[in-house]
Amino acid sequence: MSSDPEDDALSWAGDDALEARRPEQRTPKATPARRPKSTEASAVASDPATSADAMEDDGDESIGTVALLMLGILGGVYLLYSVGWFVGGAGMLSKAMFMLPAPFYFGSLGIAVLAPALWFAAVLVLTRDSKTWVRFTGLIVGALLLVPWPFVVAGGGAAL
Repeated sequence: MSSDPEDDALSWAGDDALEARRPEQRTPKATPARRPKSTEASAVASDPATSADAMEDDGDESIGTVALLMLGILGGVYLLYSVGWFVGGAGMLSKAMFMLPAPFYFGSLGIAVLAPALWFAAVLVLTRDSKTWVRFTGLIVGALLLVPWPFVVAGGGAAL
């Protein structure tokens, strides 16, 4: 084989970039002919091998890196909101027992702690087929509505 050792050191087994630089060893790859859209639906029903290719070509919409990073950041914000509601609610426990019976207070505290996670999950599920800006609008609106006010105002009260 007439190859440059530097090229071999920078490639992995099955690397197409190395093969592309060696025109004498290139083997022609068979490219599947594209079918019209009307026959792809019948191909999906009749041929399982072709159906996977057709679905992969048409439905390959992946989320971008920036959008994935923003989802992670907003997911972290919602997680911190849940912790803030728990700490803030636990800090107000002694003051709230004068106004509410214990089962009502702990029930509402549980709902408040779960609300950010439920909002995040609901937005992700309900905007699955929507545009990215719709998803982020829903997440930002939730981040503004679900601020843990007992933690923000009292700093967690006696729990800290």
